[in-house]
Amino acid sequence: MNLENFIERLSSKEPVPGGGAASALVAIVGGALDSMVSALTSGKKGYEQNQARIAQIAEEASRLKKELEDLMRDDEAAFNAISATWKLPKGTEEEKEKRSKMLQEALKHAIQPPWKIAEKALDIMDLSIELIKIGNRNAVTDSGCGLIFGFAAAEGALLNVAINIDAITDPKFAEEERTKVRNLHSKLETRRSEGMTLLLGSLKAPPF
Repeated sequence: MNLENFIERLSSKEPVPGGGAASALVAIVGGALDSMVSALTSGKKGYEQNQARIAQIAEEASRLKKELEDLMRDDEAAFNAISATWKLPKGTEEEKEKRSKMLQEALKHAIQPPWKIAEKALDIMDLSIELIKIGNRNAVTDSGCGLIFGFAAAEGALLNVAINIDAITDPKFAEEERTKVRNLHSKLETRRSEGMTLLLGSLKAPPF
């Protein structure tokens, strides 16, 4: 991924990339911090008992980075599929019905990439919390940043899920998805609170 090109495209008037892909990028940054803390802990004296798990965390963070990069592309493709339905003819009742059906299908598909982004951002939060516990103490705030970025990424992705749900006309499907959003967001807030309590408790003089 060319970061400079992505930011330039994100800054333009074009609708893609948008909040979903940007949320994935924030999650990637959080995961990169997990990778960094893992590297700073690997082979270090005083952390011998956790070396096997540190190596696993590094592998997991690397895997999540690749998956999130794929999801950035998936999120753009999903929006483009919605956009394509807007251009379909709607001169006759049959055309309107076909267009509406295809739009609803595209909307249901479009919530999947940001859903996955949010779930993987939660995975990054979990890695960050673990590193707050067992990672290099000199980099504990980097682990904390990974936690915060993971939370922001997941919350941003869920907002993109929510706006697509708003346009879905199937009330049962929409309410089921909204319930899932609320449940995942509750879990995100709990994990963030747990992680920040651990982080701030590890500092001599917590800043807030």
